[in-house]
Amino acid sequence: MGVLSSSSSSSSLAASGMVKSESTRWKSRRRWSAEKKCSARDLPLLDMPEDDASGESREAFARDLRRACSESGFFYLKPPKSLFGEEENEAIFEAAKSFFALSMEEKMKMDYANSPQFRGYVSLGLENTRGKIDAREQVEFGVHSAPKRRKDMTHFYERLIGENQYPSNEFEETMEKFIDRMDAISRQLTRYLALSLELEETYFDYMFAEQPNMQMKICKYPIAIDGGESSFGVGPHTDTSFVSILLQDDVGGLQVEIEKDAWIDATPIEGYFVVNIGEMLQIMTGGYYKATPHRVLSPTSKSIDENKARLSIPYFWNPRLDFVAKVDGEITKKGFSTAIEERSETSNENRIINAYGENAFKSFARSHPVVMRRHHSDLVMNPDGSITSPSSSIL
Repeated sequence: MGVLSSSSSSSSLAASGMVKSESTRWKSRRRWSAEKKCSARDLPLLDMPEDDASGESREAFARDLRRACSESGFFYLKPPKSLFGEEENEAIFEAAKSFFALSMEEKMKMDYANSPQFRGYVSLGLENTRGKIDAREQVEFGVHSAPKRRKDMTHFYERLIGENQYPSNEFEETMEKFIDRMDAISRQLTRYLALSLELEETYFDYMFAEQPNMQMKICKYPIAIDGGESSFGVGPHTDTSFVSILLQDDVGGLQVEIEKDAWIDATPIEGYFVVNIGEMLQIMTGGYYKATPHRVLSPTSKSIDENKARLSIPYFWNPRLDFVAKVDGEITKKGFSTAIEERSETSNENRIINAYGENAFKSFARSHPVVMRRHHSDLVMNPDGSITSPSSSIL
């Protein structure tokens, strides 16, 4: 089912001028005023239309989405009740809490160091962002499938194809159900993103088809043990994804670099995900939709009412591994201009690679040197983050 009624299309959006309209109604942290912009240090709050919503409501959402993606690259999103509800929310957090409550011995049975695909349990202090240790423990998931044999591979990034690790069948069932829900939300959002750029709603479908290389984590950020001063749970970074969708508890800590060196809190709002644009979509729109740097501050005893850790579940909606992103002429010819300055993320020290599989592998390789040494010692990481395969071991 399409996201617009049969009488609506991208051509109707363009004809009415609604996509480029600046009279969009916005919402603040509780509701935006019509005049307020993201530069005013706030993030928009968007409600994805329900299945039975009018064409006008769906068009208004696409318009609001365009403004959010071009001004901040970050926004709050409430999905339709048909796609995600309180039952799913409670189930995933209960599963996360139960896992992190296990003994270290039990958790280490899922040690990610045993997975060439970087899947499984990552204990506190093993992951890093730009060389600085992240203060969190987590479980990494991807598309659960049989790994390829090296002799059947054509590119080194196919090493990312493989199986997840689970502590129990019940846990696996909860994770896979959540992943299915997030797949549905992501596909619906992707169609609205196409409409927001005056494209047919199915325009981006080819990037994903039946083989999106989704990634998901359940994360626990412990209380900082530095006397109450904040430290990084995760350092500043952008995501390699098309879009990323975050479900977080009420502790907080996520911050967005809304302007150069100006960080704001993405405060948890009940019933809403936090969504951000990834590097693949930024490339395709020539920077018009931007992958905005963000970070997580560790919770402290001074920052929350209870002495509890932060839990979050980030879901990364990624294209198929062999997808190569490039500036899309169908987008730029419509007059959309780059609305941001080049970020440090595109520097020689950490350049964005337009081949998605290579960009994704770069991110894993930099953050998880333990897995690289154990399973991929034949690959060479260059100073800019790109990976080189010696001709004798290209796979």
